[in-house]
Amino acid sequence: MNAPVVVGFDGSATARSAVHYGAREAKRRGCALQITHALGLPVILPPFHAPYDLHDQGPRAAMLDLLAKAAHEVQQEHADLSVTTHLLDGAASAILLGASRSAQLLVVGHRGAGGFAGLLAGSVSTQVAGHAHCPVLIVRGDDHLSDDGPIVVGTDGSAGSRAAAEAAFTQARLRAAELILAYHSARRSSAGAIATSTLPFWTTVGDSAAGTHGISARYPTVEYRTEVVSGESPAAALMAFSGRITADLLVVGSRGLGGFSGLVMGSTSRSLIEHAPCPVMVVPSPGHDRRG
Repeated sequence: MNAPVVVGFDGSATARSAVHYGAREAKRRGCALQITHALGLPVILPPFHAPYDLHDQGPRAAMLDLLAKAAHEVQQEHADLSVTTHLLDGAASAILLGASRSAQLLVVGHRGAGGFAGLLAGSVSTQVAGHAHCPVLIVRGDDHLSDDGPIVVGTDGSAGSRAAAEAAFTQARLRAAELILAYHSARRSSAGAIATSTLPFWTTVGDSAAGTHGISARYPTVEYRTEVVSGESPAAALMAFSGRITADLLVVGSRGLGGFSGLVMGSTSRSLIEHAPCPVMVVPSPGHDRRG
């Protein structure tokens, strides 16, 4: 049986959007959907908060009910989709990294509460996006659940960006969507400042320059083009370009070189996850350390 699509769920509105997004991904891929919640200790402990009773079944029962409702909603929309729910004890990042070992895609909401509160902020973001064993797709809300626009992938010729391009071609084939391979370029003046006012917003480049030569041949039905996108940083260029063309998905590698070096680490990662105008997929690079 195909590996499932796993969704991190905490009962929030963005988590419900992630469930529906994940269900559509599972439907496209012909696999099961697994909805998972991490039931961990509260962040605020005594004496600032009432003691946490490990034997209290209230939160557990409430979350089991929410999981059942989420699964029911999905199956109302996709009657033939296999849906399972999992309530696991532990920290959100550890639970998700463990689930990524046997998943083909991990889907999470941009903001949440409970077991996945702040999932994509700070150190947890680095662990999940940088160390998952499968691609991680971050969803914002119902406003970003369209499938009509193109897919954009950030590429720089590195092994990481080639892995991202491979995943992006797969997504484009599954959705019958146009794919745009975006290569960042920052033109500098003689004084060293970035000159963006005189640089066209994008210009056409070839597959070899984007580092994706040979991948497109494996996806003959995918319509694609390559573009150079300019901006003060790779994140700014990708966000501006994706917004300008109303992209439905932005795909990046978890590691890169050149224009996209360290793309999902630190401030660049936070910029894309926090401010991209569409869902973001982070694809693990081959051979890098993935903990969990």
